[in-house]
Amino acid sequence: MKKAIQNKHNYAFNDHSFSGTLKGKTIILDNVDMKEITYTKRNRNEFNQLRRKFDSSVRKNFAKYLVKDQNSINRLIDAGLSDVDIEDLKDGCIPDNYQVHHKLPLDDGGTNVYSNLVLIRNDPYHKALTNAQKNLTGHLNEGDSVHIQWPIPRNHIYPEKE
Repeated sequence: MKKAIQNKHNYAFNDHSFSGTLKGKTIILDNVDMKEITYTKRNRNEFNQLRRKFDSSVRKNFAKYLVKDQNSINRLIDAGLSDVDIEDLKDGCIPDNYQVHHKLPLDDGGTNVYSNLVLIRNDPYHKALTNAQKNLTGHLNEGDSVHIQWPIPRNHIYPEKE
């Protein structure tokens, strides 16, 4: 068992779990890998171009990708998505209470490839991750870098089981 790593922001990483805070409560996310990265705040023009592409087509196409076959639909059902949620995905819409999250953010070196995206329940999971990410990198200016442990949910759906 790996030793837990804790930082000044009270986020802990232990084996394949991430522990963060949301509204003063500890939130534990299992099946999250920790990747040691050098986070470099991306040029704003490049970031904005990638974000526009994500907003205009990538998010919608990723939603449709998630329902590409019955095995994929079964994984969504296992994760607790309803028939209505699955129909939304088929139409390219993200279900209520979910977000499409970049595992490695566009603000750093992340891209819009599907392997870098995850459909994640917003509350508490996405909120806890983004709180941690903002605390770890929010102080950086364009071009600044920091060497950090970065939480990355596995697969394309989080959590995978309801």
